[in-house]
Amino acid sequence: MFFVFRLPNNEERSTKNEPYNVGVKRFLGLFLLVVACTNERPLPPVAASEDQNKPQEGGTVVRRLEGDVATLNPVMAQSEFDRKVDFYLFTPMLHFDADLQAIPGLADKWSISADGKQYTFLLNPAATFSDGTAVRASDVLFTLKKIVDPATEAPQVAGGFENFDLKNTHIVDEHTIVIAFREALAPQLTHFNDLLVIPEHVYSRGDFKTDFTSRPVGSGPYRLVRRVPGKEILLERRPEYWGPRPNLQRVLFKVINDDSTAWAAMKRGDIDETIIPTDTWVAESHRPELQKFIDFRRFYTLNYNYIPWNTRDPVLSDKRLRRALAMCIDLKSIIENLYHGTARAMNGPFTPDQWAYNPEVPVIEYNPQEALRILHSLGWLDTDRDGVLDKNGKPLRIEMLVFAGGVASTQFAPLFQAELKKIGVQLDIVPLEPSTFISRALAGNYQCAYMNWRLDPDPDPFNLFHSSQFPPRGQNFVFYANPEADRLMEEGRHELDQSKRKLIYRQLHALLADDQPYTWTIEVSVKWAINKRLRDVKESKGWGLFNWFPGELGWWIPRDQRTHDVTLGRR
Repeated sequence: MFFVFRLPNNEERSTKNEPYNVGVKRFLGLFLLVVACTNERPLPPVAASEDQNKPQEGGTVVRRLEGDVATLNPVMAQSEFDRKVDFYLFTPMLHFDADLQAIPGLADKWSISADGKQYTFLLNPAATFSDGTAVRASDVLFTLKKIVDPATEAPQVAGGFENFDLKNTHIVDEHTIVIAFREALAPQLTHFNDLLVIPEHVYSRGDFKTDFTSRPVGSGPYRLVRRVPGKEILLERRPEYWGPRPNLQRVLFKVINDDSTAWAAMKRGDIDETIIPTDTWVAESHRPELQKFIDFRRFYTLNYNYIPWNTRDPVLSDKRLRRALAMCIDLKSIIENLYHGTARAMNGPFTPDQWAYNPEVPVIEYNPQEALRILHSLGWLDTDRDGVLDKNGKPLRIEMLVFAGGVASTQFAPLFQAELKKIGVQLDIVPLEPSTFISRALAGNYQCAYMNWRLDPDPDPFNLFHSSQFPPRGQNFVFYANPEADRLMEEGRHELDQSKRKLIYRQLHALLADDQPYTWTIEVSVKWAINKRLRDVKESKGWGLFNWFPGELGWWIPRDQRTHDVTLGRR
């Protein structure tokens, strides 16, 4: 499972698990890898006989990144932004198709032992890295060792290989490896989508954490041309790529944090795709002049918005107080007034479209008077009559981190702040750029925040809530610990019968909703704007437009509509 940090869903505006959610951006590349850009001149007009519905090779797509990448080392990936770029540079051991079912990736074939503890993978014998060397089973083993090494600090992927059994893992031959686990886990196969193999002869040299933030060597269909931190990343198709050849010659990522700036760029044709806020969707998606060149899409994915509460904080460690604060969120009003009915209320860690969802768990109702009663019962009173509740001489003052420029955060946080003020709770809103935000969250240097998770096809939440998964080992950055929850998560991932897993996860759903390590708010339908010159932009069930196969690797642009090629040629 690859949960990722994301901006809270702004379609308005969220990463496998993303996410992705999402992570730690401790080592931003401070240097620029400069490679001369090959000039790509406009091609002559398409011949009249050319089939405009048939994919054509070449061209450049300009994509938006809502935040800069932390690193291009896939083992150290911290966010959805990293993963979006990594998808082009690295081929996962297994891809997901549009139905989120496992299909061949770097591995052509695989088999699972009768006891579910051993996975045998046969690598594609033609697979090579971008430096021309062959992908070997030894590279797979090297990558796995790095993932599970505590010194690596790989919270996005380490949880998926928690039970890796090095002793019984062995290389059969150059292209075959048997990967063993101490226990059989129901979601294990899905985690191999997070195994982005790196070459041992490159990544075994130097500082693994810092030396490869902008020097990726991968087995994917593209290579890095240049990265300008905070601004852009340019990728170019590998002419010698061993797998299915993508159509687009280049992919240019533009880092645009602000939604309004991105939408203006979209209307000018400066970028080819962007997620858009709900207000923009309502105001702009039905305008005929925009519909001529923009394809507007709306769909639900496996994601939710939430408030993580740092349970190590002395004020927020009491679940009764967390629930009282949650009672000050008017979800019905938010859904209708902010999202114009294009979102749905969440009641826990699973979305209504997941088989693990428990429909009997109630959504926390808006009830500020009951919230105030609970706070009074916990000893929070306004003893100095300054309008803010206090206890033992300390005011009830809470800091909320939000993503600067994200519409979801900037809309939700002030509403929550105003509601809390009515009952005597002071909420201080702290906008941060994504890398700083994520670093503080995973370091536990926060009280609460407003965030989003993009979830994996399997609902296993072990990496998020199990007490063994505090950072840097995992993504339990709320530091939640409940022995009963741990037991249910362990049972759920070990049970191979889905009907029995469903019952276990329904119990877990109810328990987590009661404990409120997160306050789950809404699941927002994703709204996307795509320039119509981009062809074959398809959706998957649950993941939307990206990170499944072929997904963005199947996009193409007709030759007579390649407007960005001229711009690149003049750099």
